[in-house]
Amino acid sequence: MTVVQQNTRNIMANKKKPSEKQEFLAQQRREQRRKTAKEEKKKHHKRKIVTTVVCCAAAVAVVAGGITWFVREKPMTQMIPVEKTEHYSVNAAEVSFYAWQIYNSYINSSTGSDSANLPDTEKPLADQNYDNDTTWEAYFTDAAQKYAENVLAYCEAADKENYEFPENISAMVKTAKEQMDFSTLPSSVTQDNVTHALELYFKAQSFSTSVEENMSFTDDELESYYKENAKTMDVCSYMEFSFSYDDSGDSTTISRSEAEELARSLRRCNTKDEFQSWVYDYYAKNTSLTEEDLQSQLSTLYSHNISYTEGDDVSEWAFSGEAKAGDSNLFTDTDNKRITVCLLLDEPKRDESHPVTIRQILFTTNTYESSDGAHSAAEKALEEWNSGEQTESAFAALADQYTEDTTVSGGLYQNITEGQLSSAWQNWCFDAARKSGDVTILDSSYGSCLVYYVEAAEQAGWEMTATNALQNQRYNELQETYQKEADLKSSDWGMRFVTVNNQK
Repeated sequence: MTVVQQNTRNIMANKKKPSEKQEFLAQQRREQRRKTAKEEKKKHHKRKIVTTVVCCAAAVAVVAGGITWFVREKPMTQMIPVEKTEHYSVNAAEVSFYAWQIYNSYINSSTGSDSANLPDTEKPLADQNYDNDTTWEAYFTDAAQKYAENVLAYCEAADKENYEFPENISAMVKTAKEQMDFSTLPSSVTQDNVTHALELYFKAQSFSTSVEENMSFTDDELESYYKENAKTMDVCSYMEFSFSYDDSGDSTTISRSEAEELARSLRRCNTKDEFQSWVYDYYAKNTSLTEEDLQSQLSTLYSHNISYTEGDDVSEWAFSGEAKAGDSNLFTDTDNKRITVCLLLDEPKRDESHPVTIRQILFTTNTYESSDGAHSAAEKALEEWNSGEQTESAFAALADQYTEDTTVSGGLYQNITEGQLSSAWQNWCFDAARKSGDVTILDSSYGSCLVYYVEAAEQAGWEMTATNALQNQRYNELQETYQKEADLKSSDWGMRFVTVNNQK
């Protein structure tokens, strides 16, 4: 996890208390509402006078103690170091650039999510509240300040440990700038500000990555972590089927009493085959599903290598320590009028399977109007793939061109566990015969995917989970140490000049 990923995750996940920046913006808005047109005119007049004085002062040289000091006309955003360490600093304009980056990342990653808390991008952020105590403007600028603090702390730590920065940082900065759309960049931010801010970021990122890659843990450390967190790391397998009911009297859906009777009948099944056979007969008798659709429905009954979910009724029961393989239980959801039967097949145990990395290209039924249309589009992409280089990089380029999943680059999904995949993906990805470079089309209710198998991880799932957790723990400890040793100097007054974008 890079410094950017770590900081963004920590910063954006936490709500902020009112800061001086937020209070200043709130006070500023209240004052603006009280001003009359006459006062606005006076303010404009005074601003002209101040500007004239500053311009005149720029030509004055003051000689004191043999040193000549030149007072230059320079924006406050360029003059004020908002964050400073012994060897590094960022001014208000550069922190504004970080705020702008965080804002755009937040908007782009949250757009399309029904549950996302999003600001209105057409209105000033200072006039919108993130929560009762914080405006969106303050939320992003406060996040940028903490982001800058971590960047400087890592740069100082890198120098202290004599870390050699990559020689291609300038090229990385140039490439990054070429890929950015600066149309909404705060007007106070110059190209020099962007260059400096990115140089510091890439230095911090490089050192952060090096620190993480050099972390190692003994078998005893991994085993100890597992024993302390077994419940959240174990996985189990079960069969699950639900009956929906409706007692309104004017519905074709079965009544609650009928659903309960059916559930009790299904609960008598003690094996996977019995459970699946019962559901098959139920579908065949009560629906007009084709054999293909019926088999597709049966494939959804089995949940393999599922981890614990706090508060979930089925999960709480399966991981209680009391349920044994072959036990079954009924769960009634009165809010959604549903009765679920669950048969535990495998008791919770450590996940010994090896997570896989894949790339995939998604074609949805919404775009191609039907399942057949989506599958046909996937077949055309497969033909294009077969006629090309047939390398992972070629597939990644194809994914960037065609996939409807814009949340990942090159269609890449890393270290996926069995429990995260539907049965079709599980069966293909975790097939013992699977090898790097294999390609197939997998269908689902939402469309079709052209899938490329990259590799399986060297570590088992439980080892990877323990390693990642210990890495995060050590990473956070190091970050705290780096910040303390960096002796950061912050300017709350300078933060008043930090903005997110050009909105007024």
